[in-house]
Amino acid sequence: MKKVFGLCGIPRSGNTLFAGIINQNPKVSVTANSLVLHLYGNILKLKNLETYQNFQDEKSLNNVLDNLIPNYYKDWDADYIIDRSVWGFPKNLDMLKKYNEPKIIVLVRDVVEVLASFIKFSYTNETNYIAKNAASLEQRCNYVMAEGGELHTWLQAVYQLTNTPNSKYAHVIDYNDLVNNTEKEIDGVYEFLGIPKYDHSFTNLSQLNNNGIIYDDTVLGGNLHKIKTDKVERSAYNVKDILTPSIIERFNKMNFWENNNK
Repeated sequence: MKKVFGLCGIPRSGNTLFAGIINQNPKVSVTANSLVLHLYGNILKLKNLETYQNFQDEKSLNNVLDNLIPNYYKDWDADYIIDRSVWGFPKNLDMLKKYNEPKIIVLVRDVVEVLASFIKFSYTNETNYIAKNAASLEQRCNYVMAEGGELHTWLQAVYQLTNTPNSKYAHVIDYNDLVNNTEKEIDGVYEFLGIPKYDHSFTNLSQLNNNGIIYDDTVLGGNLHKIKTDKVERSAYNVKDILTPSIIERFNKMNFWENNNK
């Protein structure tokens, strides 16, 4: 049976870079944004139906839930799956506990830098999903950082893995460390997961590819998940050239994981 681990990384914190590196190892597959928890949540909702309430066959439904991950990844040719989902929430961790002791890789990055990266992306072309939903800089920032939105949900999940007893399941990597000390950080991941190390290349990377499937970023409008393949390095831009001082001040105190992981 495949071992399943988690990846709970804040968007724009090197998730796709991390996957591009680790996926060089034929025994490990890091997923794109996963559907596993969406499936799990939607199946649980069936218990709210009158049909279920009328005939509560919980054992049969649990058979589906308990085998969801093995069935989903049955055809993946890897011994270890690193599933990227919002694993930090307690109910989601409970699901992972069905298979093995949870081990979650948590990728973090300064929140202002994350916001600047999204805003920079939003101005690359006017067909992207942010530009479609917001016009001005202020509106775009509010849209990206909106409570209940995608980024807010990821931040909540990371909070649950860095500020609660569940931190024992987490291995936190800062984006700057991933970029500047790549080999050391990747070795640390193998040690944390307890699986054999692999001799990775950091100058000949590939775009994320799972079972011949790649990101179709035309859905989002732009190359949101495209990484540099010749070397590992930060994109060269200044946050202050993208965001106003008031926006920076508004969001620069949201790095809640820093004090807990020094």
